[in-house]
Amino acid sequence: MKILVTYFSQTGNTRQIANAIHNEIVKKQDCELIALENIHPEDLKKYQMIFVGSPIHAGGLAAQVTAFLDSIPIDPGFTMAAFITHAASVYEPASFNKGVKAFEASAAQKNIAFHGIFSCQGKLTTALHDFVKASKKLSDDEWEKRKAEFNQHPNAEDEKMASAFARKIIEDAT
Repeated sequence: MKILVTYFSQTGNTRQIANAIHNEIVKKQDCELIALENIHPEDLKKYQMIFVGSPIHAGGLAAQVTAFLDSIPIDPGFTMAAFITHAASVYEPASFNKGVKAFEASAAQKNIAFHGIFSCQGKLTTALHDFVKASKKLSDDEWEKRKAEFNQHPNAEDEKMASAFARKIIEDAT
């Protein structure tokens, strides 16, 4: 089985999880790791399965990932799994469910068997710190506590869980 792991990453969080997934899959399968900006819809024809990764932006998928999913033809001939990174210590989990649902809906619309999604906390880009702190009305102490939490991710345990997710998806698919 030929597998693609593709992702969009601004801060490195999603790329780190993509690497962990790829490193697990490549142990037993033919697998390529390619950043989303280097993939074209016609490239997808050679894969039987794809893993697609996105950070969560404002509760949904990154615009680049949404555009990629929209570009996939109906009945493309592959199955799909997904992974997301998010700043969950700042947001409620319900706030990123829109991103999870977007993957599921896209797969259903394109008639793609969807194998599941891996989710992990990641660092929030520094450019958003002041905005998020103000919008969540967090005190300086509370912000520092949450920042300390999300700055620890993704970590080795997150990578281990991403590897286990990939292993299970591949085992179930073969």
